[in-house]
Amino acid sequence: MRAFFAAFVVFLAVSRGHAHTMVRMKDSENGQVGGCGAHVPRVRLKDVAEAAGLSLTTVSRAFSRPGRVSEHTVRYVHEVANRLGYIPDQIAPVEDRRTLHSVIAVLVANLDNPVFVDMMHGLDRRFAEYGFVTSVVDFQEDPVREMEVAERLVPFVDALIFASPRTSSTSIRKIAQVVPTVAVDRVVRGVPSVVVDDRAATADAMEQLLRLGHGKLTYLSGPEGSWQDGYRWNSMHLAGRRIGMTMRRLPGESFVRDGGRMAVDEFLRTPTTALIAYDDLMAIGFMEEMRARGYAVPERCSVVGFDGIVQGAECAPALSTIAIDYHKLGEAAANHLITRLLHVGESAGPIVHMPAEFIPRASIAPAPPILKS
Repeated sequence: MRAFFAAFVVFLAVSRGHAHTMVRMKDSENGQVGGCGAHVPRVRLKDVAEAAGLSLTTVSRAFSRPGRVSEHTVRYVHEVANRLGYIPDQIAPVEDRRTLHSVIAVLVANLDNPVFVDMMHGLDRRFAEYGFVTSVVDFQEDPVREMEVAERLVPFVDALIFASPRTSSTSIRKIAQVVPTVAVDRVVRGVPSVVVDDRAATADAMEQLLRLGHGKLTYLSGPEGSWQDGYRWNSMHLAGRRIGMTMRRLPGESFVRDGGRMAVDEFLRTPTTALIAYDDLMAIGFMEEMRARGYAVPERCSVVGFDGIVQGAECAPALSTIAIDYHKLGEAAANHLITRLLHVGESAGPIVHMPAEFIPRASIAPAPPILKS
């Protein structure tokens, strides 16, 4: 069988006694996957060419002979194909295959985020109980790469898990017509999804802040294209209207600590006495930069994060957080696919909602006078 990667790096990671393979893409060779189910309208190569404004020959080469067209053209064609939900036809749906590979592919937005490591612990342990190996691909927040990798993995795996996907729902549904698929941290209509329902925990955090005298709140938002970011903002906006708290949204540059640090300048232009960040990493970075500038937390600004990572409990001050059990989130995704592939147990339904919990710690306190930059 012809190799479908021209170059790759494989990391063998041992996770709580089980092994899974982590793959970081460098480049790819030809390799098509495909098929489309009867329930989803077929997108043809001709449709991609028309939408891209290119000849059918050029578009065909972008998939089958990418070395014969420019890198810019290849990327552009894949972007258009991704938007339309096009997948080349060469692979039969998994139900038509006679044997299983015993491999599950997990496409992760960014392995720099520790929540995905926790999720993999849950996934890997559950799959290992049934003899499956997990292959983890870090697509670095790039939706085009995400779909390119997914398409090339389909022939070699029994199922795909999109963890916090950035690609279009249409493209994910196309993949789901070819191989069993689960979306995690995002609801994709027509595809089994495992998501966190953090509305109650978010409202709890905001109500506690209000009782501490915080009438205005800043939300430091997460990555562009993150479904979870929009969901969290909507939850806070609705809770704010209900309890009478003024809300504003501050764009974030990155979901990691640097994203929190870089947001401080803009925050100080129109400061509030409390801030909730998209995730704990951003919240920690924000606190670090505030302290570096002489603004103590929580004396001058109360801070709350999302996720409940270990680093939040260990920092100073200890970070208040809307905690999520990502280990159980991974188990829930694994359970769905085990049921689908091995007909074990009962299906949990198209959407599985996992709870969250607000954990108040030392990073919140009574509201001070408004900050001055």
